[in-house]
Amino acid sequence: MLLANFEGSWFPTIFSDKCDGCAKTGKPRCAEFCPNEVFTFQNGKAVVSYPAKCGGGCSTLRCSACAPLCHNRAISFPARNAMYSNLTQDNKDMIRKTKMQSMRKTILDKQRKRCML
Repeated sequence: MLLANFEGSWFPTIFSDKCDGCAKTGKPRCAEFCPNEVFTFQNGKAVVSYPAKCGGGCSTLRCSACAPLCHNRAISFPARNAMYSNLTQDNKDMIRKTKMQSMRKTILDKQRKRCML
């Protein structure tokens, strides 16, 4: 539940002065690439129309895979550390503990699978 509070703040920003809508290819690569349909194409440029969708369907929780696709570097994401700056130490400890529990579970699951083979 705690993680859901800052998931919504992770989304790209497009600098419209840099975005040319991938004029060379005729369609914006970021909009074509994103599995969550975060981007739309308006007035010849990519626009972040659905920021809340960012990250959920990608292989990582904090996906930024669209940024390197932009040849003009018009896509930017918040610094990963900035999202945690306003948390109390207790919340940071809870996040750390949750991550550790998840990692332990993954390791145990892998060990169990090996034993079954």
